[in-house]
Amino acid sequence: MQVKKFTAQSLSEATRQMKNELGYEAVILSTRVVNDKKHPAIKLYEITAGVDEVPQTNNNQTSSVHKTFLEELAKISDTVYKKNSARIKEAYGKAVEEKVKASEETIEKKLKAVFHQLADKEVQKSVIVSVMDQMKRYKNFLQPDNVENYVKNCLSSLILTKNFDVTPKKNKVVALVGPTGVGKTTTIAKLALIAKIIHKLDVGLISIDTFRLGAIDQLQSFADVSHIDLLVAYKPEEMPALLKKFSKKDIVFIDTVGRSQNKAEQLKLNQEFLSTIKVDETLLVLNTSSSYRTLIDVANKFRAFNYSGFIFSKVDEAPVHGNIVNLITKTGIPVSFITNGQVIPDDILAADPENIANLIFNSSL
Repeated sequence: MQVKKFTAQSLSEATRQMKNELGYEAVILSTRVVNDKKHPAIKLYEITAGVDEVPQTNNNQTSSVHKTFLEELAKISDTVYKKNSARIKEAYGKAVEEKVKASEETIEKKLKAVFHQLADKEVQKSVIVSVMDQMKRYKNFLQPDNVENYVKNCLSSLILTKNFDVTPKKNKVVALVGPTGVGKTTTIAKLALIAKIIHKLDVGLISIDTFRLGAIDQLQSFADVSHIDLLVAYKPEEMPALLKKFSKKDIVFIDTVGRSQNKAEQLKLNQEFLSTIKVDETLLVLNTSSSYRTLIDVANKFRAFNYSGFIFSKVDEAPVHGNIVNLITKTGIPVSFITNGQVIPDDILAADPENIANLIFNSSL
């Protein structure tokens, strides 16, 4: 049997093509609606038809008897087709229309469920509206089984990230600031060890956290085990001299004192330490478990440090993660890292929009 496909904008046109090429003895094996390859929004009718191979005579011509039979069959088929084509087209059209309608209803239900899921993850309404606006561009491509992927892609487009520069550079100075208890010291240890082991940089540590009991001992123990030099500044005026001792280091990390955003005088003291030297990059460390109201308050009150990126810590302890995208879209500040545990240096990841979007959806990395 010879099998061939015919595509046209109407079922009757596709059938006409079939008869012209394969003859009236052709049998329709299947029909379906497909998208035009050049114009995906346009629907086409595709017929798969088959016809038995015509027996050949010795002179490679169809016998007169067989030809007569085909002509008579063609007349009958044509009469039947003309009588029934309108009815078939109408019935087929209704079936396709009902199928499309059912699919659209399923997609709409899926979208509502996904947007409900985002709200449950504490993604703010303004962010969800932005995602919905983006989804309008893809309405012709949505299927019940790909709705969530499209929503994730739209969500990830709202998540700003910033790469952390680890190329060898003499005396690049990086400071971590943030409230108490967000994990700055542990995060510094992770970044320092990654810079040394993975990127082969000569690393130095400076701590100005002489306020918190045991903070220096904690960092000193890490420095000893990791063979990374550590210096401690007790007064702001000591900072230039300490940094001069590290003048040949590729990168220097500064661990600051954790301060409440509501203690203006304490924040000012941290600023005094950092203002005595040139800091190349400042990152604000935030506890992902904090409420949105707390996060935006911290972000606003730490603006004085001129930070250029966020580090979201303790994502493993947070029940939901919508506040990550909430804060990024509100402030326009990118995220550089997320941390998901206490293990040094494993539990830290460079920020990736798709991973964070997946984290928001699934509450896990």
